[in-house]
Amino acid sequence: MLTLSKHLFLLFSIASLASGEDSSLQNKCAPQFSKLTPCLEYSTGEANTPSSDCCTSATDIRRSNAVCLCYIIQQVHAGNQNVKSLGLRVDRLLLLPSDCKMADTNVSNCPKLLNLSPSSPDYGIFTNASLANSSSSTAASNGVEHPSTSHYSSITALLSAILISFF
Repeated sequence: MLTLSKHLFLLFSIASLASGEDSSLQNKCAPQFSKLTPCLEYSTGEANTPSSDCCTSATDIRRSNAVCLCYIIQQVHAGNQNVKSLGLRVDRLLLLPSDCKMADTNVSNCPKLLNLSPSSPDYGIFTNASLANSSSSTAASNGVEHPSTSHYSSITALLSAILISFF
């Protein structure tokens, strides 16, 4: 799992750098991506509820720097095809604060934390989250099958190939 964590960190670091986002936010939040490794099963839709390790990690990110939880969701939403190939679902990440019962945490505060203008395309990710919360959180929103837990070695191989292609 440590190897997968390192691959996720590298993948999101590279994706963040390529996106042209604010470098101070990148520097602050890029290390937080690897902390969400315990949330892979939940964020891909393989698990209906987040594990206690996932909730602990997400809560730690929220406590240390709340904007980073928002930034991670934003980066997954804006991710390139390589990031999307991991099967991470924005709808699941948006539900993470409520499913982990994080006190005083609401993704509708993310536009303010990220300094997004109402005309920004990313603004709608967070303000429309209440619509996603009202729909079934267990149904796959796009009908795509996600890899089973036993396929983490395949995901690691895919991440390795993706990272090699960047160099």
